[in-house]
Amino acid sequence: MNTAQGQTARLIRDNFIAKAAYFAGRAEGYTLKQTSEYIRADCGLPSDTFNVAVLLQPRLSAENEAILEETVHYFTDKKYPMALWSWESKDSATFETLRQAGLKEAETNIAMYADLDVLDPVTNCPAEFRIKEIASPAEAEQFGDVLASLFGESEEGANVRAFYRKVSRLPLWGSSLMKLYIGSYRGRPVSTGTLVFTDDSVGIYDIATLPDFRGQGFGSAMFRFLIGEAKKGKPRLCVLQASPDGIGIYKRAGFEPACEVTVYENRHLVE
Repeated sequence: MNTAQGQTARLIRDNFIAKAAYFAGRAEGYTLKQTSEYIRADCGLPSDTFNVAVLLQPRLSAENEAILEETVHYFTDKKYPMALWSWESKDSATFETLRQAGLKEAETNIAMYADLDVLDPVTNCPAEFRIKEIASPAEAEQFGDVLASLFGESEEGANVRAFYRKVSRLPLWGSSLMKLYIGSYRGRPVSTGTLVFTDDSVGIYDIATLPDFRGQGFGSAMFRFLIGEAKKGKPRLCVLQASPDGIGIYKRAGFEPACEVTVYENRHLVE
């Protein structure tokens, strides 16, 4: 990874951290610990969607190996699943350290970026599909229901719903830092999307569509809508994380890969 790619990767990582930290100290039981080596977000529920750790150093030294172990044990002792996100290139020493700490590699995503000035937000929106920023507790709960559909009837899906019910009545909607959007078809909420703004970037997250409505263009319409909303803000760098299967969609939209993002988990230790 060259210097420019490394700087971009750090901006993408920092945007993700801003999302993870948004509810800390605002939602009951949601805490954040940040050191020079890592951040650890605890949402107060057994959900690895929101219980996350992020490595901030490119290599694990003997000192922060102990800190990493402490972070893993923190969640494992609570019987909470967690996900550790690493924006650094994989190497055998780091992987071995994570393995010894009890974590397993869960998935690898591609961190991507684009200059908002060259992105085209225009799309053919499906008829009777309307998108709006959430502005009420009921809409926040609807957002959680759609996002939870990604997990089916699993325990994680139930915890995602519980999380958005917990935060739905906080006076946070309409914030300039994080904006949640819901798309409705014929009045039924079917799609979601999130924007996270920092001084340096705007991140796109949480694009989800109910299973019965996938393949009809709602997700694509939400993605293009988010680009249009992002272009209204000051940061000109737009960032996101893509699965290997979805990278082609974002490349065609104008995004470029910056680095791999490896996610490790402890779920096998707490189930």
